[in-house]
Amino acid sequence: MRGFRVTLAAVVLLLMAAIGFSPSAPAAVQEVLVGELLPLTGNFASLGQQYLWAGQTAEDIVNNDYAGLQVPLGPGKGFPSLGGATLKLVVRDDQSRGDLARTLAEQLITVNKVVWLNGDGTSGNTSLLQPVVEGFGIPLSCHPCASPTLTDKGFKWFWRTGPNDRTMVASVFSFLKEWPDHGGPRDLKTIALFSCDNLFCQDNHKIATELATRDGYQIVASLTTKTGATTLASEVQRLQAANPDILFLVQYPPETTVFQADAKRAGWTPKVIATSNGAYSDQTWLVAQRATNGAAGWIGRDPTAIDLASQKPAWKQVNEIYKKYSHGQDMGELAMREITGLLWMADVINRAKSVDPAALARAAEETNMTPEQMIIDYKGIKFDKNHQNELATGVVTQVGWDDQKHTIWPWDLAKRAGYTMIHPNPSWAERDAKPKPR
Repeated sequence: MRGFRVTLAAVVLLLMAAIGFSPSAPAAVQEVLVGELLPLTGNFASLGQQYLWAGQTAEDIVNNDYAGLQVPLGPGKGFPSLGGATLKLVVRDDQSRGDLARTLAEQLITVNKVVWLNGDGTSGNTSLLQPVVEGFGIPLSCHPCASPTLTDKGFKWFWRTGPNDRTMVASVFSFLKEWPDHGGPRDLKTIALFSCDNLFCQDNHKIATELATRDGYQIVASLTTKTGATTLASEVQRLQAANPDILFLVQYPPETTVFQADAKRAGWTPKVIATSNGAYSDQTWLVAQRATNGAAGWIGRDPTAIDLASQKPAWKQVNEIYKKYSHGQDMGELAMREITGLLWMADVINRAKSVDPAALARAAEETNMTPEQMIIDYKGIKFDKNHQNELATGVVTQVGWDDQKHTIWPWDLAKRAGYTMIHPNPSWAERDAKPKPR
């Protein structure tokens, strides 16, 4: 009887081997869990909401069949290399708080067992997540985060597909330097720097200071304010007294709105307002400007020429999907960066044919994505040794009287855009008198 049991066990093992099953083999992946840590409430809520819509769009594209959509994982359902497993974003709201973001990151990894963490969407909070996630050894990404220090620190598990501010702020100063030779003013000699106090703002402030000094501008004011400020009247008075030709403004949407109200009460505006990310990247803030023409004439760095990229068939298809979640709002550049990054992540998982962290890291390292695969006009996605996409570029745009962004640099793209620039920056009386976009 004992011999029969041994023989039967041997037969069972042989059968299991024949069908490719091993008692120690991992179960087939049914669902790929990705942590989506976002500031859905608090000071950065407007940005977090757009990241959420972008995440829902990417999840929809991966899990449903969009046969004619030429983006990664567009055609077909789920991850082909994982037997059609679906993507599930596990969303948590960190309330724009770095301390809560750290706690939630640990929960997503240890309790929810996510295989990838995407977040937080702001450079400051993401910098707090980096050492936490590094310790657990799973991939972390933040595609709209632009602080150069996030990749300069050389973390093994952090990845960014979007450009950093070293690239994009340099684009603004390249435009200003070259502008006179392309019909622009020659009387812009002085500059004021006005930023908030977190990592993103301070990195921008530092880079702008270096570039302004290099290019020979006289810095007549250099101000830093608290994130979450509810009045900026005294700062506006100081800027008005300094009377800069150019105001380089780096503030988030709530503080930018406060600045606008205080500047209007003071009746002050400089010849040029140049900006970097923050409010200028926030599509919700831009839409709100229609009521007052508040953003008309503003110049800013962007990671993509939206007016040109939006002509792509893939952009139009993805925008229609995005509008299902955004209540009809078009994609802005933040959403474009986030969707591009999340679809890259999906492509990495599919190429890895596994959710094992080492396999995911290898597949990420091997990335060589071409522009034809993206809705954004990067030159591609390929990473340097610090996991910064070295093919992510920047353009300079201006908000027109139509409330839309128009490409004004590089000059070849500006020629294609065919836009006539607004200069000098309109006065508040001019903004009030001009018909408002609908």
